[in-house]
Amino acid sequence: MDLLDKFLTKAAGVPQKPVSTAIFSLGVLIALYLLAQMTWKLIPNDSAPTRWVPTPVSSNSPGQVNVLGLQQLSLFGKADAEGAKPKAAPVEEIITDAPKTSLSIQLTGVVASTTEKKGLAVIASSGSQDTYSLGDKIKGTSASLKEVYADRIIITNSGRYETLMLDGLEYSTNGAANQQLQKAKSVSKGKTIDNRTNRAVAAELSQSRDEILADPSKITDYLSISPVKSGGELAGYRLNPGKDRELFTQAGFKANDLAKSINGYDLTDMGQALEVMAQLPEMTEVALMVERDSQLIEIMFSLPE
Repeated sequence: MDLLDKFLTKAAGVPQKPVSTAIFSLGVLIALYLLAQMTWKLIPNDSAPTRWVPTPVSSNSPGQVNVLGLQQLSLFGKADAEGAKPKAAPVEEIITDAPKTSLSIQLTGVVASTTEKKGLAVIASSGSQDTYSLGDKIKGTSASLKEVYADRIIITNSGRYETLMLDGLEYSTNGAANQQLQKAKSVSKGKTIDNRTNRAVAAELSQSRDEILADPSKITDYLSISPVKSGGELAGYRLNPGKDRELFTQAGFKANDLAKSINGYDLTDMGQALEVMAQLPEMTEVALMVERDSQLIEIMFSLPE
């Protein structure tokens, strides 16, 4: 109440006449403004708004853009007429003439594969032994590695193909050990089943391998293997599940798969089959080629130590 009394006391001391004059003048100005707005609204506007029309440009105008000329400049390049045509599939070269090489080199080992550019060859040359991939030049010669088979390699020497047999084997135009590998390269390979990164499968296979190495008769618990002959010759090994079907399926196999090769070794050749079986305890990775429904399928898995 004290503040209100003080305000009223001060307000009573303000001159009343100047304040009332100022308020009246402001009210008059506002009234005049509103009256002017009402007056303009009542007066009709006869003039219609002017519509904009673009100024026509004659064809001879020097400022006209020549679109055809711009297109001929090829600012964004020219379309490749050949690019729209379907590309022909590359023709696969088939080597039919490769006589025995006369170079002083020795083939001591091979890793054959149906996968392109994955074959390896161990060659002794100029007093040293080295491993070569496809396309590598052989030390001490002008030759390079062209193809790797199970019992030989094909090299290019001075523009012609030559054959180098695996040490201890006699030269032949087409050994039995190559027939399955060449067939695998010519027929449809189907798909690749890669279980090398599957830890569960690797652990199961590792445990199974330990049990089989301790008691070889236990292999029938996991796998049934039977040789298959065609025309009196070994065509591969038929694979079927044993008592434990789960591991057989997890590894990527199906009943009646026909094993053709393992890690590049031709299983239709008894000598190579026995050799690779002896190496199984030391293998850490397995690439098994099987025939299924007339297609070759590569099944890969790891065998941790």
